[in-house]
This record gives sequence, structure tokens and C-alpha cells, in this order.
Amino acid sequence: MFSKKMATMILGLSAALLTGCEAEQTEKDMIAEAQFCMDEARDAASANACVSKISGLTSQQAYTLRCAAGFISAQVTSAENLSKALDALSDQGAGATSMLTVLNFNDPALANKTALDCNRSGQKGLALIGALAKSSTALADAAGKLGLGSCAGGADLSACQNSIEQAIGEILQNPTVGAAPEAIVAIGESIQTVYSATCGGASVANSSICSDINEAAATAGIDIATADIDAIGKALLAQWQPPAP
Repeated sequence: MFSKKMATMILGLSAALLTGCEAEQTEKDMIAEAQFCMDEARDAASANACVSKISGLTSQQAYTLRCAAGFISAQVTSAENLSKALDALSDQGAGATSMLTVLNFNDPALANKTALDCNRSGQKGLALIGALAKSSTALADAAGKLGLGSCAGGADLSACQNSIEQAIGEILQNPTVGAAPEAIVAIGESIQTVYSATCGGASVANSSICSDINEAAATAGIDIATADIDAIGKALLAQWQPPAP
């Protein structure tokens, strides 16, 4: 179950949300009301009710709340598991797929919208996590379409991770077959969209995640900021593929 602790840890929803350039008082009140509402949201219905309070607003604060609503609506796993998954990035291969597993939305449309909202929030960390959630969801969706197991419904994390790992191997082996091209494009686009802002400068959103992306680019001999989308997607999949047992 999504918790207030998770929203604070992953999505950075705090008093800092309301800082920055002065806006009209009415907009600040709307943001504050939606923020208070979001702290109590636990599912898609309650999260959507909260963001309805900021309908029409296009500030970075508003998009931060919409980003948060996406993760709440997706019922992303517990803060404890997500924290472990992010920490596990230091472990080659298995750490990456562990992280991807817990970021899976099981709803490509929701993941795509959330990634866009997170990017528009102007917060590097949110933009990067949103892009990874979109990538993970594309992989889980491909796994189901390729008959490699589903992450939906009652699937536990280990079963979902196994399906995602199988999907990575299958897509790399047969990149033009079935759901593979769609997944490659989704991954390549999602990461390239946020790369320059989150991992391309001196100050990065997350050193472990950005190092993983940069290593994938170096191994493939490409520049994430300018490379072909397919090349980026395949490079990341190769980086995320667990080592052979």
C-alpha cells in the first residue's frame, strides 16, 4: 500500500513544494489544498480527486502533485521495497531489474502520463524516476504480450521480476518481433527525454542510476542525448540484462 512515507521519500512532496517564485494567492491556496489532500490519498480515486483541485494549473508545483498522483494511482509497492531496489542498483544486472520491477505501473497509459508530469515538475529526481517507471511498465507489458508471464493482478515481485528479465533477453534476441519494437522505443524515448536534465550535467539526479545509464551508453558507443531511439533502448536493455547463471 502506498504510504505518506513513500510519497515523501520518492516524490519529494514537502513544504519545499510551495517555495519559489511568488504566484497568485488563489493558485497557492489551490496547490496547498491539493497537497494536503494528497498526503491522505491511498488509491487512484482519492489521488484523482486531489489533482482535480488543481485542474488547469500549469506550474511546476502542480505537475509535481500530478506526478505523485500517478505513483499513488499505480499502487507502487512499499517504501521499504522501493528503497531496497534503488539501493540494489550497485549490484550489476539483478539490481537494475529489481528496481524496474517495483516501478512497474501495469498500465502503460498511466505510466506515460506520469512520466510526462514528472518531467514537467522541473525536479530532476522525479523526472528520472518517472522515465524509469515508463520503461519498466513497457517491459512488463511486453512480457505479457510475449507470453513470458504477467506482472498484473496477484503476481508477486519475484515472479514479476522473472518476467521482466525474460522479456529483456527475448527482446534483445528478437528485437523486431511482436511487442519488442514498441518496448525498445518506449525505453529509448523515456530515457532520452530526461537524460540531459537529469544525468547529462555535473549535478545528476541519482548517481547510481545515472552511472548505469552512462555505462550503457559507453558500452554501446553512443551519446544518449543525440543517439537513435532504438540504439538507446537496446543499449539500456543490454545494461539491465542479468548476467547468465
